[in-house]
Amino acid sequence: MSAKIPDIYAKNLICTPPEILSPAGDHEALLGAIKGGADAVYLGVGEFNARQGAKNFTIDDLEAAVDLAHSHGVRVYLALNIPLKQKELQHALDIVDRAYAAGIDAVILQDLGLLRLLNEIYPDLSLHASTQMTIHSKEGVDFVAGLGAKRVIVSRELTTAEVKDIVDNSGVDIEVFVHGALCYSYSGKCLFSSFLHDRSANRGACAQPCRRRYRFLVNDREIDEKYVAGSYPISCAELSTLTGIEDIIKTGVVSLKIEGRMKKPEYVTASAAAYKTAVEKICTRGEKPTRAELEAGEAELAKLFYRGFTRGFILGEKGVSHPKYSSNYGAFLGKVLDISRSKGSTKLTVRLEENIQVKDGISIFTRERMLGSAVTGIVTISGEHVKSAKKGEKVGLEISSKTGRAVQRGDELYLTTDTQLLDTLQKTKLKTIPVSLRANARKGEKFAVEIRKEIDKREEKEKREEKEKGSKTEDTSYAEFADDYIVQRAEKAPTTEEQIRKAMESLGDTPFEAASVEIEADENIFIPVGVLKNTRRKAADLLLEKILKTNKKEQKCPDLEGFNHLCSLEGDAGSKNEAARISAVGMKKEGRGLRDTASKKLLLSVEVQNIPSLLQAASAGADIAYIPISFFEVLMSPNSADRLEDLKAEKTELVFRIPRITHDRELGGLKPLLEKVRDAGFTVACSNLGASQLAKKLSIPFVAQKDLNIFNAFTASTFYQAGAYRVTLSSELNLSEIKNVCETLQACEVSGQTEVLVYGRELMLITENDLLKPLVDRKMIRKESEVLLVDQSGSEFPVQRLGTRTLIYNSKVLDMLKYVKNMKGYGVDVLRLDLSLNTPTEVKEITKVYKQAIAGEEVKLKPARGIEYTTGHYFKGV
Repeated sequence: MSAKIPDIYAKNLICTPPEILSPAGDHEALLGAIKGGADAVYLGVGEFNARQGAKNFTIDDLEAAVDLAHSHGVRVYLALNIPLKQKELQHALDIVDRAYAAGIDAVILQDLGLLRLLNEIYPDLSLHASTQMTIHSKEGVDFVAGLGAKRVIVSRELTTAEVKDIVDNSGVDIEVFVHGALCYSYSGKCLFSSFLHDRSANRGACAQPCRRRYRFLVNDREIDEKYVAGSYPISCAELSTLTGIEDIIKTGVVSLKIEGRMKKPEYVTASAAAYKTAVEKICTRGEKPTRAELEAGEAELAKLFYRGFTRGFILGEKGVSHPKYSSNYGAFLGKVLDISRSKGSTKLTVRLEENIQVKDGISIFTRERMLGSAVTGIVTISGEHVKSAKKGEKVGLEISSKTGRAVQRGDELYLTTDTQLLDTLQKTKLKTIPVSLRANARKGEKFAVEIRKEIDKREEKEKREEKEKGSKTEDTSYAEFADDYIVQRAEKAPTTEEQIRKAMESLGDTPFEAASVEIEADENIFIPVGVLKNTRRKAADLLLEKILKTNKKEQKCPDLEGFNHLCSLEGDAGSKNEAARISAVGMKKEGRGLRDTASKKLLLSVEVQNIPSLLQAASAGADIAYIPISFFEVLMSPNSADRLEDLKAEKTELVFRIPRITHDRELGGLKPLLEKVRDAGFTVACSNLGASQLAKKLSIPFVAQKDLNIFNAFTASTFYQAGAYRVTLSSELNLSEIKNVCETLQACEVSGQTEVLVYGRELMLITENDLLKPLVDRKMIRKESEVLLVDQSGSEFPVQRLGTRTLIYNSKVLDMLKYVKNMKGYGVDVLRLDLSLNTPTEVKEITKVYKQAIAGEEVKLKPARGIEYTTGHYFKGV
């Protein structure tokens, strides 16, 4: 498959073509993306990115990578999309500074603190909000846009209708994923790998526990895997939206992103080319690709990597898991019709669903497991050995006898390595930049060549914006060179126009391709061939030099300590936040129990799931109680007056927790309820940026939950300035790192509270996939059923169904009771117990014991039967 050159000269586009954004895990993959016709690539440097397993680039070879991409008209985005620890921020700034000087086009970020820092230091650098920020609403987009983000990569769980609504109502560009691996969890909200293997998915080191075998226990009874279609119930299929790409284009997104920084260069080339071809056909030529064309393109991609395809949530397909098998196994080749075994090999008779040739790789679904083998020979029905066979033919495929022993009739075969396809992709030429050339050959004048790169819609927009700002910038799309040679009258054989044209079109040693050549020449002239070529070459070199210099900048060498003012609550944002905190503190005077943040008394907060547990927590001494906002109206009803009086008597601060995931339709439904919460004088707890933005707009003081991945003081202060009076630090920080954050906040004189979780089952992930639906539909699960996901080691992970979403909790319970007396020394203000899975009796017992420990008493918690405890990351981190 070869990439087509975009027709940038087409003036009447049917629609603005979205950018094709490809992964570049290393230099070879970068070349692969250029070959495929990608408009832009994203790459990582070192370990500060969400794909630590990729080869990535070093800071020293980054400039060469940027120059290579720019020389072929491809933009480069630096992926720095992980939450950063306090001690890592300076190093991250150093990396960005080098990348900025090298001419990087944008930086993709997850950390809000770093986003604010970069917006302050590099106002001319485009900043993109990563999908790791879990932005899935217009409010979430507005939150990061207000901090300086120019583009937002929204969550993969949105539908095209939701994406279009965000595009139509947002002032920044929107990007979506269209192909590649899917995370089972909402990206940025997964702790599964972190707590099982000490490898943080949020920080790019996922050990992929979702790809492993699991079985279900329902009320201690094992469920046959046939009811969930396989042994890999939480392994996702590969996202492939090629057959529905027109619907995605219609949303108005500016970029179509392909996942795959861990994949081979040929995959990058083929995926970029497939989506580029479809986009050009739809947007440039106004044609609708046929279903057969798109399916053929998808089948080709399956030969390069396949573990089942899903259209994804974006195209309305909610069943995104692929329980059958979790690894790459290729495109379907056919079923084994017959088997013939000999001493040296095994021959499998199959009617082919794909073309095949000798040395291709196949995988075989046997009864026991997936096996792989190379095809060592192909035999026709007549017994003739051939090198290749076509789709539809019935042939015998010879494989090793060792592998063949496990194969039975009816087993499925898949094509995993198509050597001919790989060879074609490897030989694909690099994408070129179309240029127009003009040769001036007048007698008595110097021979001169002008060369111009036609600008695309994006560049045209940028130039227009620069002009509107009054900026005078050099025209980097144009160059000219005049040779010292004076054009002569021909004495013998004149130089023809065709010779000049041929010399101008010979751009093979450059990244350019001649789209048009204009010649202004007198008749009967003579110009040496060497002059023609040299002048054209010098003009092209000058243009390339201008292109590469376009984004180059001077390093700024920022010092993190010089930006500590960003942590303070001064300025407009701080004033608004101060008003919110004054309002919050005022609630204490009304008996709500919200403490003065200047106090350093260590407080205890308890998260519960129902009203009986809430009352037990309060009676046991909880200073703060978190309860789902769905209970607000019940608690505000006349029948609950006594309950509220009990809470006031106990001086328990009541905080209403907004759901972890809130799409626009859900946020819209919550708004009237939030207004009632505000008017009643209560606060809320927010787990996503959309909820935080809505709380900010409604002037409701809020708690920033640990789901927001708060790793450093700059991120914490971002939420304080947005109206938070308390932030819950990430569970992936160790004690030393927590102390670093608290000390920095103290040095900046930030008065907001910090909170950490010290007891409870960590929520490992939340997914839009309705994992338990097959069992619910068969009435094998009821509302009160205990459901456990059990791995091969026997660890049991509680599973809950929340509407159609699924929540999976850790098999172990975090317990820091014996270390409570030391926690105040690390600077935190609040210790949280997550008792949302506990009974009211357990809530009372655990709360009471922790309250005693905070008071300095020597206490022990009676261990629950069959429960394994952990200290999480407090003594190790990630």
